[in-house]
Amino acid sequence: MAPLSETMQSALLELLRCPFCRAELAAAGATLECPGCGRSFAVEDGIPLMLHEDLPGAREKLVEAAGWPAKAQAEGWYEVDDEIDSHLPFLTRDLGWEDQGWIANEHSFQALLDDFIGARRGLRVLEVGAAKAWAAPYWRERGCEYVATDILVDPNIGLGRGSFFGEFARVQADGEHLPFADSSFDVAYCIATLHHALDLGAMVRELARVVRPGGLVAALNEGTRGVFRSGENPEQEAEKALGINEHVHTVWTYLACFRRAGLRIERIERADGRPPESPGGKLVHVPVVGPRLAILAHLSHKPYGGVTIFARRVGRRRPAATNS
Repeated sequence: MAPLSETMQSALLELLRCPFCRAELAAAGATLECPGCGRSFAVEDGIPLMLHEDLPGAREKLVEAAGWPAKAQAEGWYEVDDEIDSHLPFLTRDLGWEDQGWIANEHSFQALLDDFIGARRGLRVLEVGAAKAWAAPYWRERGCEYVATDILVDPNIGLGRGSFFGEFARVQADGEHLPFADSSFDVAYCIATLHHALDLGAMVRELARVVRPGGLVAALNEGTRGVFRSGENPEQEAEKALGINEHVHTVWTYLACFRRAGLRIERIERADGRPPESPGGKLVHVPVVGPRLAILAHLSHKPYGGVTIFARRVGRRRPAATNS
């Protein structure tokens, strides 16, 4: 499984499970073998390719994986740019960008680090839909073990680019069939990824399954629609034409999926961190109605917006990670 170090190979192999039968896998040269169902999974450039063609929805996911480079090339952001990548996701703070998507990514990721991780160290963290895995340095400086997954292994905009950010585990995987043992992580999160799921409930259940009881599950900057708005967001049409799986859900749909997965909501907020607005466009006076009700009302009437959700897996908490 080169080029990962022998120690990291061993640690990743302990976490990996067959996405079909959940059996432990055995390394056999450039493949991982499942003794349970007999399937094999290739390993390329140190990345186990766990998005097996036999998985439900794999055809759609593989088409999407081909669509992202086509989109990037058409829009002019496919080529590698070390300067930009070294500042991700803080393109507003560091480079003065005014892109609303990156403003929301920046705010949500900082909230995850500051408000839910803080000074804790030694956590095991899973990111689903990690793309280039630009988050790796932020977890490494906190002494955390970081595992990045995505369906895209492209060398410029997918997991293949991850080597720019250091040495850490990268796995091609489908968020609805995560190839990891139960209760393996302290934190599992995604950024603008849940809405690509073919089965939203299945993906949320998988995020919940792989975290320990009391562990954190976070969905950062997920697109929403108003309660009476169409699920066909016109801004997604170009991506759909390339085979990218795009959906837009109400905030209530997200909350229902989290609750059914055994997750207790700890915080819900507008993805860009701004205060919620009333239907008339005025800021809601949060102390009157409460922050959660205010944001739910705002996202229920706003035509299309973005939400960030922080939740815990229900169950007995494990001991806290060390602070040193």
